[in-house]
This record gives sequence, C-alpha cells and structure tokens, in this order.
Amino acid sequence: MKFKNIISATLVAMTMISTTGCEDFLDKNPTSSLVQEQVTEDITGMKMLLQGTYRMMRDGNNNPASYSPLGIGVLSVSSGVDMMVNDEQPGNNWYFSIYSAQRYEATSDVPVNLWKTLYKIISNTNTIITSVDNLQAEESEKNNIKGQALAIRARCYFNLIRFYQHTYSIAKDKPGVPLQLEPSLEPRARNTVSEVYDQILSDLTTAETLLSDYDRPAKDYYDQDVVRFLLANVYLTMNDWANAEKYANMIRTSYPLMTMEEYKAGFSTVNQEWVLGYKQTSQDYWWYDSPACWYDFGQNNSPWQAEQILPNNHFVDVIMKDDPRNLTIPNPIYEGRYASVKFLELRDESPYGDLFDLRAAEMYLVEAEAAARQGKTQLAKEILNQLQTQRGAAVTAESGQSGLIDAILLERRKEMWGEGIDLFDILRLQKPVSKKISEGHYQNIELPANSNRFIMMIPEREMVNNPAMTQNPNPASVPVFVP
Repeated sequence: MKFKNIISATLVAMTMISTTGCEDFLDKNPTSSLVQEQVTEDITGMKMLLQGTYRMMRDGNNNPASYSPLGIGVLSVSSGVDMMVNDEQPGNNWYFSIYSAQRYEATSDVPVNLWKTLYKIISNTNTIITSVDNLQAEESEKNNIKGQALAIRARCYFNLIRFYQHTYSIAKDKPGVPLQLEPSLEPRARNTVSEVYDQILSDLTTAETLLSDYDRPAKDYYDQDVVRFLLANVYLTMNDWANAEKYANMIRTSYPLMTMEEYKAGFSTVNQEWVLGYKQTSQDYWWYDSPACWYDFGQNNSPWQAEQILPNNHFVDVIMKDDPRNLTIPNPIYEGRYASVKFLELRDESPYGDLFDLRAAEMYLVEAEAAARQGKTQLAKEILNQLQTQRGAAVTAESGQSGLIDAILLERRKEMWGEGIDLFDILRLQKPVSKKISEGHYQNIELPANSNRFIMMIPEREMVNNPAMTQNPNPASVPVFVP
C-alpha cells in the first residue's frame, strides 16, 4: 500500500459523542453523562448530536471507515463473483478474506467491528428520537431532526439484519438482531427477522412523513428522497414488489440519469443522478471510504493506494465485452490482470473529490425488476431500455417475464459494478457463489445458495455479556441455512 497525503479532522461534536468509558460491548451510553446532558437540553445540542451521528455514519466511527456505508459496500462487492481481492498482496486483505473464517467467525474483526459500529450509531439516534420532542423549538425543526435520525437508524438495522441473518423470504421467523430503541443499550434477545423489518419500515415511513418539508442543505443529508430510496430496497428485499416499484418510481421520476460522460468521469463529482453523496473539504479525507482508494493500483490518483480490489477477467472479457461501462485497463502492477478506472479521485490534493453513496440508476433497475415480477413486462422493458440507451449499451429485446428478469439482473451487474450490491443480491436472490481460477479468480470457491458463510456470527463478546443472546450456526458444522 502507498500513503500519500492523508488529511483528517475530527469534529468537536464527534470527539464528544464518541468518548465513553463503558466496557459493555453494546455501549450503554452514546455519550459521557456530561455530554448527554449538554446535547439533550436544547435544540442546539441536539443538532450537534445529529451532526456527530452523521460523521459516525460516514466514517465508520473511525474503525476505520470500512464500516461506513461505503466501506460496507466494498465488503459486499468483494463477496460477489465479478470483483476479487488482490491475493498477491499477503496480509493486506484481512478485511476481505473471501468467505474465510475471518469473514464470519465470532472473534474476527469484521463481524465484531461492524456490529459494534452500527450499534454505536443506533445508540446516538435513539437519544435523538426519544429526546427531541421535549425540546423548545419549532415543530418543523424537531420533525426534521427526528426524521433524519429515524432514517439513519433504519439504515443501520437494514445492514445489520442482512449481515447477521439470511434473507427475509426464508428467514423471517428466525432470530435477527436485537432491537434497541432506547439510548441505554441493555442486553436483549434477538428479535425475529420479521420484527426487525417491521421496525425498519416503521422508522422509514415515519421519517418519510416527518421530512416532507425538509429542504436539505446538501446531498450529504438524509431527506425524503433518501428515505424513499431505502424503502424501495427494503421492499425489494422482502419481495414486496408493488411497494418496491412504487418507491423506486418516486426516485426514477425525480432524478435524471447522468450522461455517459459523467459516468466515465470517475464518480467523484456530485451530479443530477446522485441521491446521496458526501462533499470532502480541505480539512478532511475519508480515505477508506473512497472507492478510488480500494481499486487503485496507481491509476486512480488516490491519496491512499490500497491495491485491494480488481475486476475478474471473466467479468471484463465476457460480461462487459463491448459495453461502454467497461471502464477497465490492464493492471499497472500485475500482468494478466485488470484494474478499474470507474472510480477516480478528482484531484491529488485536498479538497479531494466527492464520495457517492446512492444514485438513481439503481432505482431504475429496482422498479424494472419489481414491475417484471408482477407481470408488467412492457413497463419493465421500457425502463430497462431507457437506462441502456442512456449508457449507449446494447438494448434488451426480451419480452418474456423470466428472460426479462434475467436481463434486468444482468444489467444490475453491468451498471452497478463496484458499488456495493453484490452480496445483498446473492442473499435476496438465494444464489450460489462460484469463483473459478479458470475464469481469472485467484481461488476456486464453490458455495451453495443460502450458505451460512454468507452471514456473520454474533460477536463472541456479545454472547458472553448477554445471556439472552443466541448464536448463528457455525458454517464449519452447519454449512447451509436450515429452515
């Protein structure tokens, strides 16, 4: 790896909020008692707490940012079949060790820190949600703060439930994760998957109402559109096709697709298609949040050259052949491999480029898939073709329902590669994973659909500290989900 010029700054609010002396794994207080009083006594303190919570969400609570939404996306990408971890750099891929024990075992950094980070953020949102209504302020101001906190909490739970249990359609009655809805994170048993999804939907639908008049100052903030984006994905995961179509349509009809020139520009400048993204200033650089970092083998102009993720040869030579979105080059370091130029740093000194998170093209594909699964094949085809035409890609002629769904799922791979949907699609679609050395992968890996290696075990420390907690099956002894 190569360090260039890494600049970081921590907000005063972030320093206050993340400091706690608790030893319990799920910290029982999101702040010290002094800060707890300060942030809940007036609307100014509550805004400070919300800003600090945003920062925790964006940088993964300094764990590093591998546990932020963008870091989680890279973890998801490395779990799929189109991208692969650089196995030629021993010792540097601990975070991504593909389906090894490090990815799921109860004492490993990945399941431990992901769990800990998301529950820390949830604890902060709980303080906001339970306290803001009691403050002296305009009702609209309180609604905006509470709505944003509910949306953040819902997204955290959505990530938790997808990493620590199988998909809703087969596991809705299985143990999910504990629903902690108060600032004090007392030990609790795991709620069922369906109960967790009910809470996610409750948080998001409430947030949708509360944020109806919220005009966010920048695309860094969760507004009603971000909420609707999340709702579409939650409903898609639940196979609730009608609601997935409904909410995806709200985004598709509000956010025009970027041009192909913008697509090729490196995903480092906010444009009309971005629904959520983060502006970097001269005072900070979220180094492990940057996709340019993870894919950089010297070609992406990133301050941190990680040399970690590269496109699989089969994906480049076969899946993406002749597609304008095949933004790859021969790898500058490893002969016979490829490297991505889809994600580029905007400049080589601060302020660096913007960081994208959610963009509307995904909602085009969600709406198309949801429509097709309901038999609305003409509508689904029109939406799919609209995206393909905008990208200058081959236009799908398939009209049959099954073939059209397959075409839409293939288009998700082509349009969204490297952006974090891979593992979540494997789970919700109950797909196997096949990685072959003969197709350019470093390893031969064959995992059946619903493999228990796709999900993580509950952290051991949580098991020790919480007598009500139950553990997920160990893939070494129970390789596949048991109904």
